[in-house]
Amino acid sequence: MITAIIVDDEQHCRASLEALIVKNFPQLWIKAICKSPGEGIQAINEHHPELVFLDVEMPPSSGFDMLKQLDEINFEIIFTTAYEKYAIQ
Repeated sequence: MITAIIVDDEQHCRASLEALIVKNFPQLWIKAICKSPGEGIQAINEHHPELVFLDVEMPPSSGFDMLKQLDEINFEIIFTTAYEKYAIQ
């Protein structure tokens, strides 16, 4: 099993992503679903996931800002966003 965390400020996005993962990727174990960067940091520190699904735009902060607050990034990241301007970042 691959442990994962979802961090997204929009409830419908969290629910959709969770449903897609559960249906299509049984090898992923979602350990936490977070609605803010602060919750995401707490969940990462608590669960030590191998994979984080991370929304980029979470006003007033961002997924990039959240990552800067971590001492170490020892997990893979899949960025989720509706904004193509973040593709290169």
